[in-house]
Amino acid sequence: MTVLLSCMVVLSAAQTDSGGHCSQRDNLWQSFLTPPDCIRVGCYYYWVNEQVDPKGVKEDLRWMKDNGITLAFLATDIRNYTQPGSASEEQQYGKNKFQSRLWWKNLRTAFKTAGELDIEMGIFNSPGWSQSGGPWVKPEEAMRNWTPDGIEICKTKEGTDVVCSPCSPEATGLEVDKLSKKHVKKHFEAFVGEILQRIPPKDRPTLTTVVIDSWERGKQNYTDSIYEKFKQRFGYDLDYSAIANGEKAMAKDLDRLIADLVASEYMGGMTEKAHEYGLRTWCEPYAHSPFPANGITYGSASDGVGAEFWVDDKKFRKKEVDAALGAARHSGKNRVWAESFTDGWPEPAQDDWSFEKLKPIADRYFHAGINATILHVVVSQPGDPKKPAIRPWFGTFFDRRSQNAADIKPLVMYLRRCNFMLQLGAPYNNATDRRIMPDGTIVSFTDDARFEVAFPDGHKETWDPCHDLRTLAF
Repeated sequence: MTVLLSCMVVLSAAQTDSGGHCSQRDNLWQSFLTPPDCIRVGCYYYWVNEQVDPKGVKEDLRWMKDNGITLAFLATDIRNYTQPGSASEEQQYGKNKFQSRLWWKNLRTAFKTAGELDIEMGIFNSPGWSQSGGPWVKPEEAMRNWTPDGIEICKTKEGTDVVCSPCSPEATGLEVDKLSKKHVKKHFEAFVGEILQRIPPKDRPTLTTVVIDSWERGKQNYTDSIYEKFKQRFGYDLDYSAIANGEKAMAKDLDRLIADLVASEYMGGMTEKAHEYGLRTWCEPYAHSPFPANGITYGSASDGVGAEFWVDDKKFRKKEVDAALGAARHSGKNRVWAESFTDGWPEPAQDDWSFEKLKPIADRYFHAGINATILHVVVSQPGDPKKPAIRPWFGTFFDRRSQNAADIKPLVMYLRRCNFMLQLGAPYNNATDRRIMPDGTIVSFTDDARFEVAFPDGHKETWDPCHDLRTLAF
């Protein structure tokens, strides 16, 4: 909360300075050129193939800080595949095994170093990135479905149990029941709670957030108390056999109940547990597979929301942006984040990005309502420079071993400037790319990716977020 409050103070000073138009304009201009520290461009920070060591972790975080990245969402225990869904015998794996002594040392090193560098940290709520599961989840606590043959653990299309993914074998386990707050809270304690117990607050001073990524785990239709909850909600008995035989009205009621439970029991349970520890939640309220929830109520139950956009995707991801934007507007959130510049589909990602390539993609989503940025992805690299760079099939490579590393500083500053201007005040006439400040100043993101600033006295200026980017020093 101190981060958000400090930002409000800076913006208030820029907006209400009593020195007149010139002082007001100059304050805002200087904040535009060098946004306040609370305007944090973040990254997904992935530990891949157990190739993580303390020296490398320190260098990763120092690299982030040197290049203006001051927020990192850490996902542990990710396993890489050369193509989605197919393991590769050519992969090299390290010694950072799940919850080993080295794993705990690396985690403490990451949190402690981030604190020393004032990098705000988040931790994914589960090993891998999707969704919420682990070896501690018992079959009776897992996502389950009613079938004519009985209650079964939810299955993938390939027929195996739904588990957290993509994970190291030691970290893989069943996905927790998303309709039971009791089971969700137990899962939280087993992973995030264990981390908070093992690593004291003094060694994780900037850990603020628990991350829940996009929904990729399909549907479930059963939980322990589903019959009681259905009867309480709709006043009549749930009959799965009738639904299986085509009872559409009952099926619709069941879907409504499940959507509400995913929001209240799963996301609500996560947020309640995070708040108990003084943390907040951040989620992406949309799905890459059938989504049993409502993006608005689901995202509203989280403290922060984000969308996602891709580098080579030809279509505009309106559905994902609308889910995050709608949840933010519905629940009074000012920031609408985006997991930005995802790459690697359908072909594996390549280390070929540049400022010029990525800027117009970001601009398109700024117009759509995105005003806060999470780079996808910074992959932890070995501390030994003689070892090859770790290159997964996904993401744009923003790490210290990228061949285009020189472009990261200007890109981050560009994003920070745009984020700053698009977070000012409130939406103007419900627009996604126009903001009005308390004193009446209106900021508009123009079609040519500049900012038109219209002051209350009628004076207008156009500011270019690319101003002197190549000559900036941090």
